[in-house]
Amino acid sequence: MSLRDINISTNYETTEDSRKLVDEFYIPVLEQAVKYYRIAGFFSSSSLAIAAKGIEGLVHNDGKMYLLISPELSDEDYRVIQEHGKITEDISIFSDFELDRAVNENVQALAWLLDSGRLEIKIVVGKKKSTSLFHQKVGVVFDADNNIVSFSGSINETAQAWLNNIEEFKVFRSWEDGQLDYLQSDLAKFLAYWKNERPALADVYDIPEAIKKKIIEIKPRDVMDLNIMRRYRKDKKNEDNKLSLFPHQERAVKAWTDNGYSLLMEMATGTGKTRTAIGCILQLLKEHTPTLYIVATPQNTLSRQWKADVEKLGIVFDYAAIIDGSNTKWRKDLEFLLMDISDGNVKNAIIYTTHDTSSSDKFISIIKENKYNTRIVFVCDEVHAIGSAKQRKALLPEYECRIGLSATPQRMFDETGTQLIVNYFGNASFEFTIADALSTINPITGKPFLNRFYYYPIFVGLSEKEEKDYAKISKQIAVILNSEDRDEDKLQRLYDRRADICKNAVGKYDALDNLLEEMRPSTIEDSILFVSDAQIVPCFDILTEKKIRRAKITEKESATKVVDEQGDTERQAIISQFVNHQLQMLVGIKCLDEGIDIPNARIAILMSSSTNPREYVQRVGRVIRQAPNKKESVIYDFIVKPNCSIPSVASILVKEARRALYIAQNAINFDDVREKFLENGVEMNADQ
Repeated sequence: MSLRDINISTNYETTEDSRKLVDEFYIPVLEQAVKYYRIAGFFSSSSLAIAAKGIEGLVHNDGKMYLLISPELSDEDYRVIQEHGKITEDISIFSDFELDRAVNENVQALAWLLDSGRLEIKIVVGKKKSTSLFHQKVGVVFDADNNIVSFSGSINETAQAWLNNIEEFKVFRSWEDGQLDYLQSDLAKFLAYWKNERPALADVYDIPEAIKKKIIEIKPRDVMDLNIMRRYRKDKKNEDNKLSLFPHQERAVKAWTDNGYSLLMEMATGTGKTRTAIGCILQLLKEHTPTLYIVATPQNTLSRQWKADVEKLGIVFDYAAIIDGSNTKWRKDLEFLLMDISDGNVKNAIIYTTHDTSSSDKFISIIKENKYNTRIVFVCDEVHAIGSAKQRKALLPEYECRIGLSATPQRMFDETGTQLIVNYFGNASFEFTIADALSTINPITGKPFLNRFYYYPIFVGLSEKEEKDYAKISKQIAVILNSEDRDEDKLQRLYDRRADICKNAVGKYDALDNLLEEMRPSTIEDSILFVSDAQIVPCFDILTEKKIRRAKITEKESATKVVDEQGDTERQAIISQFVNHQLQMLVGIKCLDEGIDIPNARIAILMSSSTNPREYVQRVGRVIRQAPNKKESVIYDFIVKPNCSIPSVASILVKEARRALYIAQNAINFDDVREKFLENGVEMNADQ
């Protein structure tokens, strides 16, 4: 359900029914809210008590409220604020501010929202004189699908206003023709004051830390302990949640149950791995057995994406949280959660974590020491990564039910890690490959499950120096390989140095420049350029010269640091700009390879590739997801073709052809690609 599904009028006013405004507008709208902006001339916690169910919805949706209020100031308070440029807990509006633990649960919920970062309050002080009240009343509500509703009129954020006053306000909806301009005006007004961008009219201050602490002192240890939240949970039943799955997803769920609730799911990117795993989770939720569900991903951005996907499907858990380094209290939260499940206070919970956190000694010890009789389901996304020597510690025997997800679960040059993964997830797997997805029609769209694509190799030569360096390193490698006492570390360093010559070939910059010249501006849109660390700066210079709107996603762009009022992290904000076509191109290194969902991405430029099939399969997967109005996808692949005949150097093209074959065998134009390689002296065979 979303804001669109609510019967929202364009105008509301007080009637004989004192609860009409609350029951018909405030509660149902806030139940769908993930973000709530509010300008209110006055504020009272009683408004939260009146709209309890709506606030519960905001809490349940992991939403956030931003509140701008105006105080009634004495002349002395006004003078002090003007002189010192800040508001302190000593001014008269806070003189009688006391809260005790006997207050009603809605104020406790308010305290929890404030403590958890889901409520921010700022105070607006008019510039003219102490009696200059900030008296605008505007509200803007966002749901999970980014539908927006705004309302503006006479109503304050108090119980008196919602129940007893004679009030009136207008409502504007983002999806209705002719209303967007009014809504954007309300939104711009709020953001201007929130960012303190109206200095001629008012100054904006944070509430004093001492007052914030007084409120937080009354928060519950777990907001789900409050009766108001328990009532909300009872209104929602997962038994009523019918998750529709495609036939291949249903087969995967059945294979999982048939294999004792443990399975490796090898499913091509974009074919619904997440939804399939959620289908497995729903089956267990209906058993009503106390269960902790752990979803582990390579990075926090993916964890947040998982959380949003689960919540969008309306699946209800007694407790849900991000448990990783982005949450400074994750250790206590996890320990208390396991105790609550053991004590029967929580029946089911889901936590979203990272491979690093789930393999940490502290996480493991908390699980082992507090598991008791709790059933634990371990869902490992991009499961190939968990097989590393460091992270494989996360594969605990305490996890009775297991789901491993990856398009490419095999670990290159690590048979031990690969076999460990296979063994842990039940020695059985379900496969749905790129070829399967391209040849299987989605009954809803009438199209294949993945977008059909063209593959275009771009042949790039090596410089004379690069060829000499490659040959020299190849000789050094041969010497070590033929020696009785191999230095494996040195050997690996030489392999890496040699590979970097091909990855970072200087000729690729001219090739990129030429490609961008050939691409029309309209076809540059929705592109991802995959590069190495060394290529970031030169490539950015080329894109800057051509005035291409771009941004990079590397390890420096934070997956946890919140950068805007929407609560987006730095990476999420960049991806959002790309999805909304504020950016034409993303430039990414490895952190864009795995799992991040960017459906509108249509063009991949593989400027730097390794010999690891997982890397280029994941990168192709980023751009062949289906999306509305999406044309055929395109993959440009820079292929190194040496000019010299030295065997060790000439063999580069054969290695490059293996990668090209792996990708191109599913391309629309495979016959043309094979002919192109044949012209360059390498025969490709789709069956090899």
